[in-house]
Amino acid sequence: MGRHAGLELSRTERERLKRFMGKTKNKNEFRAARGLLLRSDGKSADDVATHFAVTKKQVFVWTRKFRSEGVEGLYVKKQTGRPPTKARVAKPRIEELINEDPQTFGYLKGRWALRDIARELKKEGIGMHYSSVYRILDNVGIKLKSPKLRAPGSTKKNYYKREQIRHYKRIAPALFQKKFQLDFKTRNGQAFFQK
Repeated sequence: MGRHAGLELSRTERERLKRFMGKTKNKNEFRAARGLLLRSDGKSADDVATHFAVTKKQVFVWTRKFRSEGVEGLYVKKQTGRPPTKARVAKPRIEELINEDPQTFGYLKGRWALRDIARELKKEGIGMHYSSVYRILDNVGIKLKSPKLRAPGSTKKNYYKREQIRHYKRIAPALFQKKFQLDFKTRNGQAFFQK
């Protein structure tokens, strides 16, 4: 079937792995230690890989690191790469913008949209995509509501406006398809279309 246990652990090594599992808060570190214990219990690399939904190669990497470095080899290293520079500058400014009214910046809306925040940051010299603005807001714990196409007020107020919006929502998909030709006609004051 697969390669069988190629890992022999002494009692002290098993105790060290169990203590490591109890202390760690990182799920990848815990999974690696648990996988090594399963390997030492006689499970094959295929079985351990299937159990933890990882590749067989990853199980062998855990084994190799443990043999060479011990428990210290199972610690997840800090990710390398370029540190975020724009996000560090933009985060405090985004928090300030959220607390201000968008109408003071010339927007007609009563609440902020991601693209508007990105536009304001660009005016201040921080060019940032709106998806990055979303990520920063998500890290801070702020959720922006999506603006909806609706007419405010009760059912009696703005009835005509609500009917126009409902009609638009119904025909909007057809407006974007080229295979339909639309003929707008009026019947009893209501607009309708023919295919």
